[in-house]
Amino acid sequence: MSQDVAKSFHQVVAENAAQWPERTYVHCIDQDKSLSYGALYSMSNRVARFLKERDVHANDRVLLLAENSVENLAVFVSVLRYGATLATVHVEMNQAHLSEIIEAISPKIVLYQEGIGLEDLQSGAPGDWFALGEWQSDDSAATGWFSEISNLSDDDDIETVAGPDDHGVIFYTSGTVAKPKGVIQTHSTAYYNYDATADYLQLAPGDKTFDCRSYSWLSAQHMSLGAPLVAGATTIIAKHFSQSRYLGWLKTYEANIGFVVPTIVNMLINRPQDIRGDDLPHLRFLTSSSAPLLDEQWRSFEEFYGITLAQSCGSSEGGNTAAHRGADRKIGTIGPAQKYQDIRIVDGDGNRLPQGETGEIIIGGGKQQAFGYLMPDGTIEQLPEDGHHSGDLGYFDEDGHLHITGRVKELIIRGGMNIAPLEIDAVLIEHPDVTEAGTIGVPHPIYGEEVVSYISCRDASAFEMDDIAAHCLGRLPEAKMPKAVYILEELPKNPRGKLDRAMLAQHYKDHYAELSDWSD
Repeated sequence: MSQDVAKSFHQVVAENAAQWPERTYVHCIDQDKSLSYGALYSMSNRVARFLKERDVHANDRVLLLAENSVENLAVFVSVLRYGATLATVHVEMNQAHLSEIIEAISPKIVLYQEGIGLEDLQSGAPGDWFALGEWQSDDSAATGWFSEISNLSDDDDIETVAGPDDHGVIFYTSGTVAKPKGVIQTHSTAYYNYDATADYLQLAPGDKTFDCRSYSWLSAQHMSLGAPLVAGATTIIAKHFSQSRYLGWLKTYEANIGFVVPTIVNMLINRPQDIRGDDLPHLRFLTSSSAPLLDEQWRSFEEFYGITLAQSCGSSEGGNTAAHRGADRKIGTIGPAQKYQDIRIVDGDGNRLPQGETGEIIIGGGKQQAFGYLMPDGTIEQLPEDGHHSGDLGYFDEDGHLHITGRVKELIIRGGMNIAPLEIDAVLIEHPDVTEAGTIGVPHPIYGEEVVSYISCRDASAFEMDDIAAHCLGRLPEAKMPKAVYILEELPKNPRGKLDRAMLAQHYKDHYAELSDWSD
């Protein structure tokens, strides 16, 4: 899988079609529709002709606004094959900012899915807009824009217009705390991230992956769009997650690798399904990303289901960062640095720290780092040459596995002591009646900050709060003991399923700040 020089996506698509023309690249469960590598190649050549006829060049942008579908992935890959820039936006999560985002992207072409509330945005917006329609293996049955390109020649006589350093993909963050940011990957950056993902997943030609996350998000693009593409594997997709059907889908479609986030893991633990690892002989492992897995959550899932759960991490700016290789996971860690990555752990002065010491994680400006940000006014702000300053705290252990201990901004500083909230969360979740935990620092007149935790539990009516103090005693030093614990039915999450500590802090401010008595 080693590739020191990035392939063009034209080369990737053509090679796959030559080797495995009948192999399925993508199958969408909801549509009951598949696209082979041969059909993808044919479609990508037609898309190339369409874009060339409309005078689209390298770094010109094609905006794709659509939900998960065969058509979504086909357009994504076909635009990269031509060499233009493919921009994606999560329509639902960024609804309030869509007009501003479209102005910033300034696309030449907009391909949009009908029926998801986009029609009114066209008036006065930049670019030529086309209703996406549906692809069919029978060209005469295609609709919308796919009907238009079905009349074009699929001869491979149009070379890629992009070089490795031209912009390949623009994707947007969720924008839950501030305005969403556009992040730009070059064509080579996209390729290196896909190749690194295929490497740590140990994807072989013909393997099957399964995903139900949005392809507007970078994680799904890397793991189950790009990695299978460069490996010659098959990606099975669903439009949305279904707790009752997730494991059944893995079984029915004989997936080798499935993708989850910690919220999905929690849901499968708290509402157990009948399927176990023995029922899934093809499944090698599930891999979790987007937020850290707590150790107790991890062990509970593996013990109950008999399914290996691995973990990975990355960022929009730094790309894929660290991951367990295949099923070779180490609970409590994220895994070794991924292929092509240079990860530094630094102190407050930027000095590299030795193994075992905790500091900020900087993802070195290598082959996987994004090019920069697309700003709201359409200008581009390039990322620092020394790498992406992640804001995450962590360290490397003796096996070279990365541990993430918290966020720099979430660090609780109590009387000069640095306290990582994740450490306290991990202890709380070990209590058999606690299903979720989230710890924050709140203002304190003497210590500066004090430790406060929120939990959700299986049966709040029967829960004894004194049990929490007894549970934490001996597991945490006095300074790290939560001085107050509050119960919520469910802890707040952002749209990516991550615990939202900012919302917990706001909840504390709104409901408990004036009631707190720190006189003890």
